[in-house]
Amino acid sequence: MPPKVKPSDPNLADRWDTLVRSWIDQGVVSGLTRELAWQAGLDSVREAAGVTAAVWTLRVEHESLRATALQEKLQAGLSSSLGTPVKLELMAGIAEDTPARREAAERARRQQAAEVSIRQDPDVIELLQQFKSAKVVPGSIKPR
Repeated sequence: MPPKVKPSDPNLADRWDTLVRSWIDQGVVSGLTRELAWQAGLDSVREAAGVTAAVWTLRVEHESLRATALQEKLQAGLSSSLGTPVKLELMAGIAEDTPARREAAERARRQQAAEVSIRQDPDVIELLQQFKSAKVVPGSIKPR
């Protein structure tokens, strides 16, 4: 299994997350191209004077998402969104900071907050004390 790699610049992860979420909200990417963007982590952006295209390097865990056709579709979408030519490179590896991982962490945070809220609710505490066999069923609490 490839090692997990954090982006060298945390701002890159924020930049990628914002870009991918806007694409998804606007319906710019779909299917496996969307999945590639969602599960990829932006490792680096190299822009040099005199070079026609910036080079964006994404770290992608799943080999099937590193397919050339998906890379080309995402590269075209990225170039179109930025209004400038971009060369997209895909590297094998586990990116620690991806839009998918951020979404999962936010879901887990909201779930934990909902569970804490229920367990601390005075009415719930009173009912649990009143009915000794009563319990909060794991998995039954859903965040709003």
